[in-house]
Amino acid sequence: GFHYGERKVLEGLDLEIPAGQLVTLVGPSGSGKTTVVDLVIGLLCPDTGRIMVGGLALESLDIRQWRRAIGYVPQDTLLLHESIAHNVSLGDPKLGEPAIEAALRAAGAWGFVEALPEGMHASVGERGGKLSGGQRQRVVIARALVRKPQLLILDEATSALDADSADAVRQTLQQLRGSLTILTITHQELLVDIADRVYRLEGGKARLQA
Repeated sequence: GFHYGERKVLEGLDLEIPAGQLVTLVGPSGSGKTTVVDLVIGLLCPDTGRIMVGGLALESLDIRQWRRAIGYVPQDTLLLHESIAHNVSLGDPKLGEPAIEAALRAAGAWGFVEALPEGMHASVGERGGKLSGGQRQRVVIARALVRKPQLLILDEATSALDADSADAVRQTLQQLRGSLTILTITHQELLVDIADRVYRLEGGKARLQA
């Protein structure tokens, strides 16, 4: 259970995210989908109950180590006016070109990156304006994957994309499924269709749809 002040958001919620599966959360605005993500990441602590990770209570884990095991893709795509490589690594010198290329490949982005005259060193332009919506989102997914997380979280990652771009991201997630655990929040059926499990959040609880 979780409350924001006097407002109950989650009450008696019980759900499982099996390792290696793609799990999707759906539900009306305000039903607690983002709150669940914040609880999983450890940004919030439940008022009642607990979050278990592989049989261990989240509060017993090193929270920094746990967060390093998570890749997060927000709803709003933020790209720097830098190269594709810099946007994936965020300038971390420990992440060389092999790691960046592997992440771009895993995110389904290597095909269009390799075709660019400067490859991964090509500029994305201001706010990523030289790339399409789907290309920008796949670069952001590569950023989330470059440190090889165990859990990938996507918060409405396709909501601002056109149908073709959203389908490209959908294909990327299909390819990733099974190689790591994926948790998505969405209002779109295209991510519901490929999920191993779909939970509908309503009234503070989660109902398994599929």
